[in-house]
Amino acid sequence: MAAIEPKNRHMVKKLLKREDGVVALEFVILFPLFLLLVAGVVEFGHLWYMRHALTNATREGARAAVVYYVQPSGSTVTREQWAESQAKTAVQNYLNATNDPWLKSLPEPVITLPQGSAATGNSITVRMTSPSSLLVLDKLINALQGITVSAETTMRFE
Repeated sequence: MAAIEPKNRHMVKKLLKREDGVVALEFVILFPLFLLLVAGVVEFGHLWYMRHALTNATREGARAAVVYYVQPSGSTVTREQWAESQAKTAVQNYLNATNDPWLKSLPEPVITLPQGSAATGNSITVRMTSPSSLLVLDKLINALQGITVSAETTMRFE
């Protein structure tokens, strides 16, 4: 290998000290990480919103079901049937009022009456679970597939 002549040595040192393009290289390396971080923040906010909406929907359903019910004379609807239909209707009304297509497409809530009785003092549980609710990250990262959001509310009959 030939030795660098003294006049070229100065030029080589000058070229090695230049930092042209370093910012562009750093940008190319760090931009995907920045995008992943921003997507994570957006996804977390979306999950938080969905859990909040499901919690409020189950609360609305449970509250509608536990209100005191006087069976009209001649009616064949039991208090249990009435409570279940009121809970489902209240949940659907709440979700439809949000104008969020994802919330409108959720399956019906699961209504649980312990011992099948809606007598005063007993409780009713309204439970909702949503399938995978991530927007982007579950398509990029396999470990995030199958994340679900669920909410449950239990109230006593009046």
